[in-house]
Amino acid sequence: MIETAINDLMALLPIEGTPSKEAAVAAEIRKRLIDAGVPAASILHDNAQDQSEYGGEVGNLIVHLDGHRQGPRVMFSTHMDTVPDAVGCRPRLEQESARIVNDAPGRALGGDNRLGCAILLTLARELIALNGDHQSATLVFFIQEEVGLVGARGLDLSKLGEPRPSMCVNLDGGPVHELVTAVTGTQRFTIDVTGIPSHAGRPSGGVSAGIIASLALAQLQSDGWHGVIDKDGKLGSANLGIVEGGQGSNVVMPEMSILAEARSHDAQFRAEIIESWKSAFCGAVGQVANSEGDKGEVSFGPGPTYESFALSDDEPIVRKTIAAAEKCGFEVKPVTNNGGMDANWIVAHGIPAVTIAVGQRQVHTADEWIHLGDFEKALNLVVALGRE
Repeated sequence: MIETAINDLMALLPIEGTPSKEAAVAAEIRKRLIDAGVPAASILHDNAQDQSEYGGEVGNLIVHLDGHRQGPRVMFSTHMDTVPDAVGCRPRLEQESARIVNDAPGRALGGDNRLGCAILLTLARELIALNGDHQSATLVFFIQEEVGLVGARGLDLSKLGEPRPSMCVNLDGGPVHELVTAVTGTQRFTIDVTGIPSHAGRPSGGVSAGIIASLALAQLQSDGWHGVIDKDGKLGSANLGIVEGGQGSNVVMPEMSILAEARSHDAQFRAEIIESWKSAFCGAVGQVANSEGDKGEVSFGPGPTYESFALSDDEPIVRKTIAAAEKCGFEVKPVTNNGGMDANWIVAHGIPAVTIAVGQRQVHTADEWIHLGDFEKALNLVVALGRE
């Protein structure tokens, strides 16, 4: 089983599949599912790309594996897209050290989350081999996870099968012994700063959008509203993600566009973080004027958002996963995660979801590698859950 899963993984890793560009990897997964005996009629796409602010080539890939056993339908999910830095990766299997490394300098490996895709392919093969002697399962391969869980947000629940899944096992990053049962909420937001252009030889007539932004950001850093945030025991974080602006060195910068985000398990505190950013930027606008006394402007807009959640240790999918791991010979413990996962939206859709880690190391970086021991543990756990 593990050899076939590694073969799938080695085939999937090099396929380009950045957010909104998942058609090629979806086609390869579909081909391998059909080769494994999954009926073509059981494989479908929704239209999640239509609700995406990024557009997209395809929607989420959904697979029905109906069984004859009594019990709730279980959903298993992962995502197909990788970060842009994984484009051009060259995976190499190191048998002796039981890992997969990358021979493409400066590139990420894309283990997040082609590892999950390979595991779900193996699960499909194992369930097909049982000829229906299992509980019904639905596999979902999401699009656009890396840009704010956009595919999971747009999941068409009507395509998940009947009865609708009552629980979900999601696959993503982290140590394999950690079972993620609580995840922070995140709100991304845009900041558009408008200055006044002027020739750089006559700068007094201009107002630099860059200077406005720099004053605001310096205040946020000084006041403790960037990075890790702790205000009287209220915890969260904020990050400046993307900054774009300017036309040339000979023009006072007329505009700047910023994408930032705020995270917290407390929705009210998350809103407080964003208000602090708005206040800093509005205040900075008032500090900069040209020779005529004219000032710039700032506006704010929403970005992809997902709410926090926390499952009880008594939740059926939590107890079910812990028990299955024990049967597989290792222990998993419920933990809280401060990242974002498709599970945020799965839970918001009314399906309790846990997240199992699948073996990534130093994810999204040029030093990324894959721990095949953890990959095999996650594989065995997912297959055990599917066979129940």
